[in-house]
Amino acid sequence: MAINFDSSLYATAVGQWLSENFEPQFARLRSVFAKLQTDGAIKVGGAYLLAPVSKDKNPSVQGVANFASAMSIPADQGVGAQYNWSWYEGLTAINKAEEMATEGEAAMVDLLESRLNETIASFVEVVNTDLFSTTDASQSKIAGLPYALDTTGSFGGIDRSTNTWWQAQNESAVGAVTLAKINRMYNKCQSRGGTPPSLIVMPEDIFGSYESLLQASQQFVKDGKLADLGFTAYLHKGATVLFDNACPAGTVLYVNTRHTYLVAMSKQPDAVPVQFPDRPVKGYLHTWAIALVSRRLNANGRQTGVTP
Repeated sequence: MAINFDSSLYATAVGQWLSENFEPQFARLRSVFAKLQTDGAIKVGGAYLLAPVSKDKNPSVQGVANFASAMSIPADQGVGAQYNWSWYEGLTAINKAEEMATEGEAAMVDLLESRLNETIASFVEVVNTDLFSTTDASQSKIAGLPYALDTTGSFGGIDRSTNTWWQAQNESAVGAVTLAKINRMYNKCQSRGGTPPSLIVMPEDIFGSYESLLQASQQFVKDGKLADLGFTAYLHKGATVLFDNACPAGTVLYVNTRHTYLVAMSKQPDAVPVQFPDRPVKGYLHTWAIALVSRRLNANGRQTGVTP
């Protein structure tokens, strides 16, 4: 006997399933998200969207020749980077034919779980593609890392052309990838940010050449945390090196996840029951808001014109 699928009846269960499964599955389907999660670089809460950044050192910090001298209160040195939410939505739907063909509640639950897994995978792919785009954030997409680590245009509302202190470290026309060139950018980022980059991501062809360099020098150490999740990644001076095919050709990105991270409005998308009076379809509408945020861009780096 076919079960009558009432989307509102299952709404609480669907919400609970998403709360238990969305975040861990989101971080297991792509290596970059897995790394961000292990670093605590996927945060939740609107408070993170106004990120205080420091333009200059505090001028009140200085050597003391006379302890009796009065100290002047320094002018505000802080500059705020402000980010806006980007919104994503999806629909988990079951049509009338599927509803009528489903025998029993257990079968309906299995069908719903399968569809929800497909929805999560699609959220991951869309957001991952946007994360490697070369354009700024909009209402419908997050800023891409290649854009965030560029030297021109505004990011977080701060113009990088005039505020050069807000620029990530950049090298162009790098040429063939070598360990020395990777070390050079790694050290640049560390010298500007105080802490080194924790993620180095590149396209698959460059990653293959990087692997060959490691094997030739017998310097390869795998990232055990990502290996446990099924991803191939190496540790380079403490940074996780991995590839993503969405990364622009010839580009290597150095990300300091202490200062640059993703922020989500909630841990998982909403699950609002919906149905369409003009069509035999029922299901759940999922909406989710996220943003790419940085407090210190110059602790990150980008190399372009890199060849295998």
